[in-house]
Amino acid sequence: MNKSAVVATVLALASAAGCKQEQEQKRYRVTFEVRVDRAPAVGARLVIGGQPVKQTDAQGVAQLLLPGNDGTQFQVTVQCPPGTTGPAAPIPVTLRTLELADQAAAQRGIVQSVQCTPVERTLGVVVRTEGQANLPIFWQNREVGRTDQSGVAHLTFRVRPQSPVQLELHTAEQPTLRPENPRQTFAITEGDDIQVWDQSFQVDAPRRTVRRSAPSRPRGPTIMRIQSRSLRR
Repeated sequence: MNKSAVVATVLALASAAGCKQEQEQKRYRVTFEVRVDRAPAVGARLVIGGQPVKQTDAQGVAQLLLPGNDGTQFQVTVQCPPGTTGPAAPIPVTLRTLELADQAAAQRGIVQSVQCTPVERTLGVVVRTEGQANLPIFWQNREVGRTDQSGVAHLTFRVRPQSPVQLELHTAEQPTLRPENPRQTFAITEGDDIQVWDQSFQVDAPRRTVRRSAPSRPRGPTIMRIQSRSLRR
C-alpha cells in the first residue's frame, strides 16, 4: 500500500470515529428559572459562546437541549432584562445523567436558578406627626409632600439599593414647634420596602410682645402768674 493510500485510510477511520462519537453524544435537558425577586424575569437571554440561544418566557423559564456526555461543561451567560442586573460571571453547567422517576422533574432535567437584581427599588415612607397638619417634607432641597389634616403623609421613591434617603420636616411656617426642622434617613437593602417615620413635637408657648411706653419729657419750672387787684382806698 503506497503512502497516499495509507493517509486516505487513516482519514477515513478518523472520520468514521468522529461520526460514531457524534452519534453517541446525548442531548441533555437544562432548564433555567430566572427571577426578579419573586417575580418571573421575562425576556432574559441565555448566551453560549457569545451567541444568544434562548430567551425566558412569561414564567421566567428557558429550556435548552445541550449535546455532550456526562461531564461535558458549558458556560452560560444570563443577560437579565432591562432595569435589572444579573450574575457577573457565566454560570457553569455540567451535563450529567439524572435518574428521575417523576415525569415532571424529568421534563425539567438539570435546573439552574438565577436571580436578577433591580437597578432601582421602591421605597415607601409613611410620615406621622401626631396631628401636625400641613408640614412641608423636603428631599434633596425640594418639597416632595405635606402632612394632611391628620398629620400623616405617604411618600414613594425609586432609589438604588443602599442609597440613603434623607427627609426633613420644615417647621418655619409653625415656629412654635420643637424640635426645629427634624430629619430622618432611610435606606433599603433588598426588596421593595415601606418604612414609618413617627415624629413627635412639643409646642412652645407663643412669646408675648411687651410694649414699652415712651419716656416722659422732663417738665420745666412752672411759672405762676398772679393777677394783682388794685385796692381802692
